[in-house]
Amino acid sequence: MSGFLVTRDPAAERRFIARRGPDLEQTLEVEEYRFTHYLVEVAGRHTSQPFVDGNVVCVFDGEIYGDPPAGNDPAIVTSLYRRHGDSFAQHIDGEFAVALYDFRRRILVLATDPFGTKPLFRRGTEVASYASGLGEAERVPPNTIIVADLDDADARIRAGMSFDFDHQEKGHYDDWIAAFEGAVRKRAAGGCYLPLSAGYDSGGIACALRRLALPCKTYSVEGEENLSLLAERDRGGEILRMGAAELAAWKAFLGVHCERATYGVLRDGVPHECSMLEDNATSGLAWIHSRARAEGHAVFLSGQGGDEILDARRDWPGYRFPERLQPWPDFSGGFQAAYLTKEEFVAGVFGAEGRYPYLDRAVVQEFLWLGVALKNREYKAPLHEYMTRCGYPFERGVKTGFCPFPPGQKPWSWTKARTG
Repeated sequence: MSGFLVTRDPAAERRFIARRGPDLEQTLEVEEYRFTHYLVEVAGRHTSQPFVDGNVVCVFDGEIYGDPPAGNDPAIVTSLYRRHGDSFAQHIDGEFAVALYDFRRRILVLATDPFGTKPLFRRGTEVASYASGLGEAERVPPNTIIVADLDDADARIRAGMSFDFDHQEKGHYDDWIAAFEGAVRKRAAGGCYLPLSAGYDSGGIACALRRLALPCKTYSVEGEENLSLLAERDRGGEILRMGAAELAAWKAFLGVHCERATYGVLRDGVPHECSMLEDNATSGLAWIHSRARAEGHAVFLSGQGGDEILDARRDWPGYRFPERLQPWPDFSGGFQAAYLTKEEFVAGVFGAEGRYPYLDRAVVQEFLWLGVALKNREYKAPLHEYMTRCGYPFERGVKTGFCPFPPGQKPWSWTKARTG
């Protein structure tokens, strides 16, 4: 994770962005633009940004995966840009938000990964990790390439890459499982950590980590978790008990230090806009990130995307994937975007880098290629199959959300609002 701000305004708000990268701040001025980058070091790696390659200046947030890892993501970006031009993002495997200024061609190129895992905001030809750095700004959507003229800010916008929704033909889960294990393996940096619940999504990641013998510290928040199942899953993990005092303290802390965001929820069946600070899970995540960072961990693995991809409408067993498949509202927008925002904004308070195995390109594509009967066989069918094969403990068909709150204190009645 890192934060960046490219602006002409010397008084621009920086305090939220700076927290995303607490290890090193570097600034570069080119023409009228001031480039500021805030770095978090991962496993001792240090990549200097803003990155300059001739007349090209690049700032980057996220991680590019390769074998072996290259270790200099901005250099990879500029190399791909020189080879493929404005479509360079189609050739990146990873989580990323990129701002690339080509002062010879007089253009700004912005790119986000297929799911917009890393926040990126734009105001004309000024960009930032958070809207607060620019005042009034629009978020760059997921899977988007924007090419803007530096002299008049006129922009061309197009999609970054596409998935194949037309061929649901595979008759086995083996390729999805191989892709999923590969996605976990390449994201599990030394010293990573996992917010672990009794549910499917974090459980699937923990199952892969165990099978691949990859070290990872787990943290859970007691709430209404199935504690006996958590104990079966990881006896070495840490379970935090969040009382009313801890909940209030973390909400107050986030109210001061966290970039704000809202998303839609249903309260007793009525749609409402909700500040993410109202969601008790936000405070639980904050406590986990704080604890993990204090213990020297910088990278966390997130189960985000498990619901939005494997259980498209979140209402199993009522929903079945159809014979003719097409992108659904929460595939990359809707609650995919909303809950990625929560993950990134909360983690950003502590300079923790989020990585998302369920949103790996190959994992998503292999799921789309599964035959309809295999998709619909069980709740989150490929994950069910994987944990069953591995003998990993889970509750069949039970959806467990990460919603910690003090014993006896129920949150307001809510479910994620369906967007399609």
